[in-house]
Amino acid sequence: MNDKSKATASPAARTADGNGGSTGQPGKAIVYLLGCLLLFSVMNVTVFNVALPDISGDLGISSGLAGWVITGYAMVYAIGALMYGKLADLFPLKRLMTIGIILFSVGSLIGFLSEGFAWLLIGRLVQSAGASSIPALAMLIPARYFAPERRGAVMGLIASFIALSAGIGPIVGGFVTGALHWKYLFLLSLGTLVVLPFLRRALPDEGRRPGTIDTFGAGLLAGAVAMLMLTITNIGNLQAVIYGAIFAVLLLLFILRSQRVKEPFIALSLFTEGPYRYAILAMFLSSMTAFSLMLLVPLMLESMFGFGAQGIGMVLFPAAIAAAFMGRLGGRWTDRFGSIPILLMAATLMITGFVLMAGFAWTGPWMIAIALILPNIGFVFVQSSMSKLVSLLLPAQRLGAGMGVFSMTNFMSGAIGGALATTALDWGVPFPAIFLTMTFLLAMQMLVVQFILRGKVSGSGSGKLVTTSSKR
Repeated sequence: MNDKSKATASPAARTADGNGGSTGQPGKAIVYLLGCLLLFSVMNVTVFNVALPDISGDLGISSGLAGWVITGYAMVYAIGALMYGKLADLFPLKRLMTIGIILFSVGSLIGFLSEGFAWLLIGRLVQSAGASSIPALAMLIPARYFAPERRGAVMGLIASFIALSAGIGPIVGGFVTGALHWKYLFLLSLGTLVVLPFLRRALPDEGRRPGTIDTFGAGLLAGAVAMLMLTITNIGNLQAVIYGAIFAVLLLLFILRSQRVKEPFIALSLFTEGPYRYAILAMFLSSMTAFSLMLLVPLMLESMFGFGAQGIGMVLFPAAIAAAFMGRLGGRWTDRFGSIPILLMAATLMITGFVLMAGFAWTGPWMIAIALILPNIGFVFVQSSMSKLVSLLLPAQRLGAGMGVFSMTNFMSGAIGGALATTALDWGVPFPAIFLTMTFLLAMQMLVVQFILRGKVSGSGSGKLVTTSSKR
Protein backbone atom coordinates (compact mmCIF):
# COMPACT_ATOMS: atom_id res chain seq x y z
CA MET A 1 0.00 0.00 0.00
CA ASN A 2 1.53 3.34 -1.03
CA ASP A 3 1.39 6.54 0.99
CA LYS A 4 -1.60 7.90 -0.80
CA SER A 5 -3.66 4.81 -0.19
CA LYS A 6 -2.63 4.85 3.46
CA ALA A 7 -3.88 8.37 3.83
CA THR A 8 -7.17 7.79 2.04
CA ALA A 9 -8.00 4.30 3.23
CA SER A 10 -11.38 3.77 4.82
CA PRO A 11 -11.62 3.72 8.62
CA ALA A 12 -12.33 0.02 8.58
CA ALA A 13 -9.20 -0.62 6.54
CA ARG A 14 -7.12 1.46 8.93
CA THR A 15 -8.39 -0.28 12.06
CA ALA A 16 -8.89 -3.84 10.93
CA ASP A 17 -5.92 -6.01 11.61
CA GLY A 18 -7.51 -9.38 11.96
CA ASN A 19 -7.02 -9.30 15.72
CA GLY A 20 -9.57 -7.34 17.64
CA GLY A 21 -10.67 -5.05 14.84
CA SER A 22 -13.94 -3.17 14.98
CA THR A 23 -17.14 -5.07 14.22
CA GLY A 24 -19.01 -1.92 13.18
CA GLN A 25 -18.74 1.83 12.71
CA PRO A 26 -20.26 4.41 15.09
CA GLY A 27 -22.89 6.79 13.79
CA LYS A 28 -22.91 10.57 13.76
CA ALA A 29 -24.52 10.68 17.23
CA ILE A 30 -21.20 9.73 18.80
CA VAL A 31 -19.79 13.16 17.93
CA TYR A 32 -22.42 14.86 20.08
CA LEU A 33 -21.91 12.36 22.88
CA LEU A 34 -18.19 13.15 22.80
CA GLY A 35 -19.09 16.84 22.86
CA CYS A 36 -21.12 16.36 26.04
CA LEU A 37 -18.24 14.50 27.68
CA LEU A 38 -15.78 17.22 26.65
CA LEU A 39 -18.11 19.83 28.12
CA PHE A 40 -17.68 18.24 31.54
CA SER A 41 -14.01 17.31 31.17
CA VAL A 42 -12.62 20.59 29.82
CA MET A 43 -14.87 22.74 31.98
CA ASN A 44 -13.62 20.87 35.03
CA VAL A 45 -10.13 22.22 34.27
CA THR A 46 -11.25 25.84 34.52
CA VAL A 47 -14.16 25.95 36.99
CA PHE A 48 -11.86 25.60 39.99
CA ASN A 49 -9.65 28.53 38.98
CA VAL A 50 -12.10 31.10 40.33
CA ALA A 51 -12.72 29.05 43.50
CA LEU A 52 -9.10 28.97 44.72
CA PRO A 53 -9.48 31.95 47.11
CA ASP A 54 -12.54 30.34 48.72
CA ILE A 55 -10.78 26.96 49.00
CA SER A 56 -7.78 28.62 50.65
CA GLY A 57 -9.98 30.51 53.13
CA ASP A 58 -12.29 27.60 54.02
CA LEU A 59 -9.47 25.12 54.62
CA GLY A 60 -7.10 27.61 56.24
CA ILE A 61 -4.25 26.89 53.84
CA SER A 62 -1.93 29.10 51.83
CA SER A 63 -2.81 30.10 48.29
CA GLY A 64 0.26 28.20 47.08
CA LEU A 65 -0.96 24.97 48.67
CA ALA A 66 -4.47 25.55 47.35
CA GLY A 67 -2.93 25.96 43.91
CA TRP A 68 -2.14 22.26 43.92
CA VAL A 69 -5.84 21.71 43.23
CA ILE A 70 -4.97 23.05 39.77
CA THR A 71 -1.32 21.98 39.49
CA GLY A 72 -1.91 18.37 40.58
CA TYR A 73 -4.86 18.06 38.25
CA ALA A 74 -2.83 19.44 35.34
CA MET A 75 0.07 17.07 36.01
CA VAL A 76 -2.06 13.92 36.03
CA TYR A 77 -4.08 15.22 33.07
CA ALA A 78 -0.97 15.54 30.89
CA ILE A 79 0.28 12.09 31.84
CA GLY A 80 -3.15 10.52 31.44
CA ALA A 81 -3.66 11.92 27.94
CA LEU A 82 -0.49 10.16 26.83
CA MET A 83 -1.25 6.90 28.64
CA TYR A 84 -4.78 6.51 27.33
CA GLY A 85 -3.60 7.20 23.80
CA LYS A 86 -1.02 4.43 23.99
CA LEU A 87 -3.45 2.00 25.63
CA ALA A 88 -5.92 2.64 22.80
CA ASP A 89 -3.50 0.95 20.38
CA LEU A 90 -4.09 -2.30 22.30
CA PHE A 91 -7.38 -2.15 24.22
CA PRO A 92 -10.97 -1.42 23.08
CA LEU A 93 -11.98 2.22 23.24
CA LYS A 94 -15.28 1.29 24.85
CA ARG A 95 -13.44 -0.25 27.81
CA LEU A 96 -11.00 2.66 28.18
CA MET A 97 -13.75 5.29 28.03
CA THR A 98 -15.79 3.40 30.61
CA ILE A 99 -12.84 3.18 33.00
CA GLY A 100 -12.04 6.86 32.50
CA ILE A 101 -15.59 8.08 33.13
CA ILE A 102 -15.98 5.92 36.24
CA LEU A 103 -12.69 7.23 37.65
CA PHE A 104 -13.80 10.78 36.85
CA SER A 105 -17.05 10.26 38.76
CA VAL A 106 -15.42 8.51 41.73
CA GLY A 107 -12.95 11.37 42.07
CA SER A 108 -15.84 13.83 41.96
CA LEU A 109 -17.58 12.08 44.86
CA ILE A 110 -14.35 11.94 46.86
CA GLY A 111 -13.86 15.67 46.36
CA PHE A 112 -17.46 16.54 47.23
CA LEU A 113 -17.38 14.49 50.45
CA SER A 114 -13.82 15.49 51.37
CA GLU A 115 -12.92 16.84 54.79
CA GLY A 116 -9.58 18.59 54.73
CA PHE A 117 -7.11 19.37 51.99
CA ALA A 118 -5.60 15.88 51.69
CA TRP A 119 -8.87 14.24 50.62
CA LEU A 120 -9.70 17.21 48.42
CA LEU A 121 -6.43 16.75 46.55
CA ILE A 122 -6.94 13.00 46.28
CA GLY A 123 -10.35 13.64 44.76
CA ARG A 124 -8.89 16.02 42.19
CA LEU A 125 -6.11 13.59 41.24
CA VAL A 126 -8.56 10.70 40.79
CA GLN A 127 -10.80 13.04 38.81
CA SER A 128 -7.93 13.94 36.53
CA ALA A 129 -6.90 10.31 36.04
CA GLY A 130 -10.35 9.69 34.59
CA ALA A 131 -11.00 13.02 32.88
CA SER A 132 -7.78 12.81 30.85
CA SER A 133 -9.25 9.86 28.94
CA ILE A 134 -11.92 12.05 27.38
CA PRO A 135 -9.93 14.54 25.24
CA ALA A 136 -7.30 11.94 24.33
CA LEU A 137 -9.81 9.38 23.10
CA ALA A 138 -12.27 11.96 21.72
CA MET A 139 -9.69 13.03 19.13
CA LEU A 140 -8.80 9.40 18.41
CA ILE A 141 -12.35 8.28 17.65
CA PRO A 142 -12.75 10.46 14.51
CA ALA A 143 -9.27 9.44 13.37
CA ARG A 144 -10.10 5.76 13.73
CA TYR A 145 -13.71 5.55 12.59
CA PHE A 146 -14.40 8.40 10.14
CA ALA A 147 -13.22 8.62 6.54
CA PRO A 148 -10.54 11.27 5.81
CA GLU A 149 -12.90 13.36 3.70
CA ARG A 150 -15.26 13.76 6.71
CA ARG A 151 -12.69 13.85 9.46
CA GLY A 152 -12.06 17.59 9.47
CA ALA A 153 -15.75 18.42 10.01
CA VAL A 154 -15.98 15.95 12.89
CA MET A 155 -12.82 17.25 14.55
CA GLY A 156 -14.01 20.81 13.99
CA LEU A 157 -17.21 20.06 15.86
CA ILE A 158 -15.23 18.51 18.71
CA ALA A 159 -12.95 21.57 18.79
CA SER A 160 -16.09 23.73 19.05
CA PHE A 161 -17.18 21.88 22.16
CA ILE A 162 -13.70 22.35 23.66
CA ALA A 163 -13.80 26.10 22.97
CA LEU A 164 -17.29 26.43 24.46
CA SER A 165 -16.30 24.44 27.55
CA ALA A 166 -13.22 26.55 28.19
CA GLY A 167 -15.25 29.72 27.77
CA ILE A 168 -18.12 28.90 30.11
CA GLY A 169 -15.95 27.21 32.75
CA PRO A 170 -14.99 30.36 34.69
CA ILE A 171 -18.58 31.68 34.46
CA VAL A 172 -20.08 28.43 35.77
CA GLY A 173 -17.37 28.19 38.43
CA GLY A 174 -18.04 31.71 39.67
CA PHE A 175 -21.81 31.19 39.74
CA VAL A 176 -21.75 27.84 41.57
CA THR A 177 -19.13 29.03 44.08
CA GLY A 178 -21.07 32.21 44.80
CA ALA A 179 -24.57 30.73 44.91
CA LEU A 180 -23.78 27.44 46.66
CA HIS A 181 -20.29 26.32 47.69
CA TRP A 182 -17.12 25.38 45.84
CA LYS A 183 -17.62 21.70 46.73
CA TYR A 184 -20.64 21.60 44.45
CA LEU A 185 -18.27 22.10 41.52
CA PHE A 186 -17.38 18.43 41.91
CA LEU A 187 -20.98 17.37 41.26
CA LEU A 188 -20.94 18.90 37.77
CA SER A 189 -18.71 16.05 36.60
CA LEU A 190 -21.29 13.40 37.51
CA GLY A 191 -23.10 14.35 34.31
CA THR A 192 -20.67 12.05 32.49
CA LEU A 193 -22.43 9.06 34.05
CA VAL A 194 -25.60 10.03 32.19
CA VAL A 195 -23.71 10.02 28.89
CA LEU A 196 -21.83 6.75 29.53
CA PRO A 197 -24.55 4.19 28.61
CA PHE A 198 -25.31 6.01 25.35
CA LEU A 199 -21.60 6.18 24.53
CA ARG A 200 -21.15 2.45 25.14
CA ARG A 201 -24.04 1.74 22.81
CA ALA A 202 -22.59 4.01 20.10
CA LEU A 203 -19.04 2.64 20.18
CA PRO A 204 -18.38 -0.55 18.19
CA ASP A 205 -17.34 -3.75 19.91
CA GLU A 206 -13.62 -4.49 19.64
CA GLY A 207 -11.23 -7.09 20.93
CA ARG A 208 -7.77 -6.66 22.36
CA ARG A 209 -5.10 -6.09 19.73
CA PRO A 210 -1.77 -7.93 19.86
CA GLY A 211 1.13 -6.24 21.60
CA THR A 212 2.54 -5.50 25.03
CA ILE A 213 2.96 -2.45 27.24
CA ASP A 214 6.46 -1.56 28.41
CA THR A 215 5.39 -0.67 31.96
CA PHE A 216 8.90 0.31 33.06
CA GLY A 217 9.26 2.63 30.10
CA ALA A 218 5.79 4.03 30.79
CA GLY A 219 6.81 4.74 34.38
CA LEU A 220 9.96 6.53 33.27
CA LEU A 221 8.03 8.66 30.81
CA ALA A 222 5.28 9.45 33.32
CA GLY A 223 7.90 10.49 35.85
CA ALA A 224 9.62 12.67 33.26
CA VAL A 225 6.34 14.39 32.37
CA ALA A 226 5.57 14.97 36.05
CA MET A 227 9.00 16.49 36.65
CA LEU A 228 8.62 18.70 33.58
CA MET A 229 5.26 19.96 34.87
CA LEU A 230 6.83 20.71 38.27
CA THR A 231 9.70 22.50 36.53
CA ILE A 232 7.22 24.62 34.63
CA THR A 233 5.08 25.51 37.65
CA ASN A 234 8.16 26.44 39.72
CA ILE A 235 9.98 28.39 37.03
CA GLY A 236 12.11 31.15 38.54
CA ASN A 237 12.69 29.19 41.77
CA LEU A 238 15.49 26.89 42.88
CA GLN A 239 13.07 23.95 42.87
CA ALA A 240 12.72 24.32 39.11
CA VAL A 241 16.42 23.55 38.68
CA ILE A 242 16.12 20.40 40.79
CA TYR A 243 12.98 19.20 39.05
CA GLY A 244 14.52 20.03 35.68
CA ALA A 245 17.58 17.92 36.45
CA ILE A 246 15.41 14.95 37.49
CA PHE A 247 13.37 15.40 34.30
CA ALA A 248 16.52 15.28 32.18
CA VAL A 249 17.71 12.07 33.88
CA LEU A 250 14.33 10.33 33.55
CA LEU A 251 14.01 11.38 29.92
CA LEU A 252 17.48 10.04 29.14
CA LEU A 253 16.66 6.74 30.85
CA PHE A 254 13.42 6.52 28.86
CA ILE A 255 15.27 7.08 25.58
CA LEU A 256 17.86 4.42 26.48
CA ARG A 257 15.10 2.03 27.50
CA SER A 258 13.17 2.64 24.25
CA GLN A 259 16.26 1.85 22.18
CA ARG A 260 16.76 -1.50 23.88
CA VAL A 261 13.28 -3.05 24.10
CA LYS A 262 11.47 -4.65 21.20
CA GLU A 263 8.18 -2.85 21.83
CA PRO A 264 8.90 0.51 23.50
CA PHE A 265 6.10 2.42 25.18
CA ILE A 266 6.45 5.20 22.60
CA ALA A 267 8.45 4.46 19.45
CA LEU A 268 11.25 7.03 19.10
CA SER A 269 10.86 6.86 15.32
CA LEU A 270 7.78 9.05 15.75
CA PHE A 271 10.16 11.90 16.52
CA THR A 272 13.02 10.99 14.18
CA GLU A 273 11.24 10.06 10.95
CA GLY A 274 8.56 11.62 8.81
CA PRO A 275 6.59 14.87 9.06
CA TYR A 276 4.74 14.01 12.30
CA ARG A 277 7.45 15.68 14.41
CA TYR A 278 7.08 18.95 12.50
CA ALA A 279 3.31 18.89 13.00
CA ILE A 280 3.88 18.47 16.74
CA LEU A 281 6.27 21.43 16.71
CA ALA A 282 3.74 23.62 14.90
CA MET A 283 1.01 22.60 17.35
CA PHE A 284 3.31 23.34 20.28
CA LEU A 285 3.89 26.92 19.10
CA SER A 286 0.18 27.55 18.49
CA SER A 287 -0.97 26.09 21.80
CA MET A 288 1.69 27.92 23.78
CA THR A 289 0.44 31.28 22.55
CA ALA A 290 -3.29 30.48 22.73
CA PHE A 291 -3.25 29.18 26.29
CA SER A 292 -0.98 32.01 27.42
CA LEU A 293 -3.56 34.45 26.11
CA MET A 294 -6.28 32.79 28.21
CA LEU A 295 -4.14 33.36 31.30
CA LEU A 296 -2.87 36.84 30.46
CA VAL A 297 -6.18 38.48 29.58
CA PRO A 298 -7.79 37.98 33.04
CA LEU A 299 -4.64 39.37 34.67
CA MET A 300 -4.67 42.33 32.32
CA LEU A 301 -8.36 43.05 32.95
CA GLU A 302 -7.77 42.96 36.68
CA SER A 303 -4.65 45.13 36.44
CA MET A 304 -5.92 47.74 33.98
CA PHE A 305 -9.63 47.95 34.79
CA GLY A 306 -10.02 46.35 38.23
CA PHE A 307 -12.35 43.64 36.95
CA GLY A 308 -13.39 40.75 39.20
CA ALA A 309 -14.17 37.16 38.20
CA GLN A 310 -17.66 37.93 36.89
CA GLY A 311 -16.53 40.87 34.76
CA ILE A 312 -13.60 38.89 33.37
CA GLY A 313 -15.92 36.05 32.44
CA MET A 314 -18.20 38.40 30.53
CA VAL A 315 -15.27 39.78 28.51
CA LEU A 316 -14.03 36.28 27.64
CA PHE A 317 -17.45 34.86 26.80
CA PRO A 318 -18.06 36.43 23.33
CA ALA A 319 -14.78 35.05 21.98
CA ALA A 320 -15.55 31.59 23.35
CA ILE A 321 -18.99 31.60 21.74
CA ALA A 322 -17.57 32.83 18.43
CA ALA A 323 -14.98 30.02 18.46
CA ALA A 324 -17.65 27.45 19.29
CA PHE A 325 -19.79 28.54 16.33
CA MET A 326 -16.86 28.78 13.90
CA GLY A 327 -15.17 25.51 14.84
CA ARG A 328 -17.35 23.31 12.69
CA LEU A 329 -16.92 25.67 9.72
CA GLY A 330 -13.14 25.45 10.13
CA GLY A 331 -13.39 21.68 10.06
CA ARG A 332 -15.41 21.73 6.85
CA TRP A 333 -12.92 24.09 5.25
CA THR A 334 -10.15 21.70 6.26
CA ASP A 335 -11.94 18.87 4.45
CA ARG A 336 -12.41 21.07 1.39
CA PHE A 337 -9.11 22.93 1.09
CA GLY A 338 -6.67 20.81 3.13
CA SER A 339 -4.98 21.38 6.48
CA ILE A 340 -2.05 23.53 5.32
CA PRO A 341 -4.07 26.53 4.00
CA ILE A 342 -6.33 26.51 7.08
CA LEU A 343 -3.33 26.42 9.42
CA LEU A 344 -1.83 29.45 7.68
CA MET A 345 -5.14 31.31 7.82
CA ALA A 346 -5.53 30.42 11.51
CA ALA A 347 -2.08 31.76 12.37
CA THR A 348 -2.88 34.98 10.51
CA LEU A 349 -6.07 35.44 12.55
CA MET A 350 -4.19 34.81 15.78
CA ILE A 351 -1.39 37.24 14.89
CA THR A 352 -3.93 39.95 14.02
CA GLY A 353 -5.66 39.48 17.35
CA PHE A 354 -2.41 39.66 19.31
CA VAL A 355 -1.37 42.84 17.49
CA LEU A 356 -4.73 44.44 18.32
CA MET A 357 -4.32 43.41 21.96
CA ALA A 358 -0.83 44.89 22.07
CA GLY A 359 -1.77 48.19 20.46
CA PHE A 360 -5.32 48.97 21.52
CA ALA A 361 -6.16 47.10 24.76
CA TRP A 362 -5.84 50.38 26.68
CA THR A 363 -8.93 51.79 24.92
CA GLY A 364 -11.25 49.65 27.03
CA PRO A 365 -12.49 46.14 27.86
CA TRP A 366 -14.80 46.26 24.82
CA MET A 367 -11.75 46.37 22.58
CA ILE A 368 -10.24 43.39 24.38
CA ALA A 369 -13.48 41.44 23.94
CA ILE A 370 -13.45 42.16 20.19
CA ALA A 371 -9.74 41.47 19.71
CA LEU A 372 -10.04 38.13 21.53
CA ILE A 373 -12.44 36.80 18.92
CA LEU A 374 -9.73 36.50 16.25
CA PRO A 375 -7.19 34.35 18.16
CA ASN A 376 -9.97 32.22 19.62
CA ILE A 377 -11.36 31.45 16.17
CA GLY A 378 -7.84 30.96 14.86
CA PHE A 379 -6.97 28.45 17.55
CA VAL A 380 -10.12 26.39 17.10
CA PHE A 381 -9.20 26.21 13.39
CA VAL A 382 -5.71 25.06 14.40
CA GLN A 383 -7.12 22.30 16.59
CA SER A 384 -9.39 20.81 13.93
CA SER A 385 -6.97 21.13 11.00
CA MET A 386 -3.92 19.95 12.94
CA SER A 387 -5.83 17.04 14.48
CA LYS A 388 -6.80 15.85 11.01
CA LEU A 389 -3.29 16.38 9.68
CA VAL A 390 -1.72 14.38 12.50
CA SER A 391 -4.26 11.56 12.17
CA LEU A 392 -3.36 11.18 8.49
CA LEU A 393 0.37 11.25 9.13
CA LEU A 394 0.25 8.35 11.60
CA PRO A 395 0.21 4.68 10.60
CA ALA A 396 -2.74 2.73 12.01
CA GLN A 397 -0.64 0.73 14.47
CA ARG A 398 0.66 3.94 16.08
CA LEU A 399 -2.49 6.02 15.84
CA GLY A 400 -3.33 5.86 19.55
CA ALA A 401 0.19 6.60 20.76
CA GLY A 402 0.63 9.39 18.24
CA MET A 403 -2.67 11.07 19.11
CA GLY A 404 -1.82 10.65 22.80
CA VAL A 405 1.47 12.49 22.31
CA PHE A 406 -0.44 15.11 20.33
CA SER A 407 -2.96 15.62 23.18
CA MET A 408 -0.20 15.78 25.78
CA THR A 409 1.76 18.29 23.68
CA ASN A 410 -1.33 20.46 23.32
CA PHE A 411 -1.84 20.49 27.08
CA MET A 412 1.77 20.87 28.18
CA SER A 413 2.57 23.62 25.69
CA GLY A 414 -0.20 25.62 27.29
CA ALA A 415 1.33 25.09 30.72
CA ILE A 416 4.76 26.11 29.45
CA GLY A 417 3.41 29.21 27.74
CA GLY A 418 1.41 30.23 30.79
CA ALA A 419 4.38 29.81 33.11
CA LEU A 420 6.67 31.84 30.83
CA ALA A 421 4.06 34.58 30.42
CA THR A 422 3.42 34.99 34.16
CA THR A 423 7.16 34.91 34.87
CA ALA A 424 7.64 37.69 32.33
CA LEU A 425 4.99 39.72 34.15
CA ASP A 426 6.77 39.13 37.46
CA TRP A 427 9.96 40.47 35.86
CA GLY A 428 8.15 43.63 34.85
CA VAL A 429 7.65 42.93 31.15
CA PRO A 430 4.57 44.92 29.95
CA PHE A 431 1.57 43.16 28.46
CA PRO A 432 2.06 44.58 24.91
CA ALA A 433 5.62 43.25 24.76
CA ILE A 434 4.42 39.76 25.73
CA PHE A 435 1.69 39.84 23.09
CA LEU A 436 4.18 40.88 20.41
CA THR A 437 6.51 38.06 21.47
CA MET A 438 3.62 35.68 20.88
CA THR A 439 3.21 37.03 17.36
CA PHE A 440 6.85 36.11 16.75
CA LEU A 441 6.17 32.53 17.90
CA LEU A 442 3.17 32.34 15.60
CA ALA A 443 5.30 33.63 12.72
CA MET A 444 7.68 30.76 13.44
CA GLN A 445 4.75 28.37 13.33
CA MET A 446 3.78 29.74 9.92
CA LEU A 447 7.33 29.15 8.67
CA VAL A 448 7.20 25.53 9.87
CA VAL A 449 3.85 24.99 8.15
CA GLN A 450 4.74 26.79 4.92
CA PHE A 451 8.32 25.69 4.34
CA ILE A 452 8.61 22.36 6.16
CA LEU A 453 5.19 20.75 6.46
CA ARG A 454 4.00 21.88 3.04
CA GLY A 455 7.19 20.37 1.62
CA LYS A 456 6.46 17.06 3.36
CA VAL A 457 2.75 16.78 2.59
CA SER A 458 0.35 18.11 -0.03
CA GLY A 459 -3.34 18.62 0.57
CA SER A 460 -5.94 18.06 -2.10
CA GLY A 461 -9.19 19.92 -2.29
CA SER A 462 -10.92 17.17 -0.36
CA GLY A 463 -8.52 17.53 2.50
CA LYS A 464 -6.84 14.21 1.82
CA LEU A 465 -3.16 13.92 2.35
CA VAL A 466 -0.29 12.60 0.31
CA THR A 467 3.08 12.27 2.00
CA THR A 468 6.17 12.84 -0.04
CA SER A 469 8.24 10.50 2.10
CA SER A 470 7.61 6.86 2.77
CA LYS A 471 9.28 7.01 6.13
CA ARG A 472 6.98 6.22 8.96
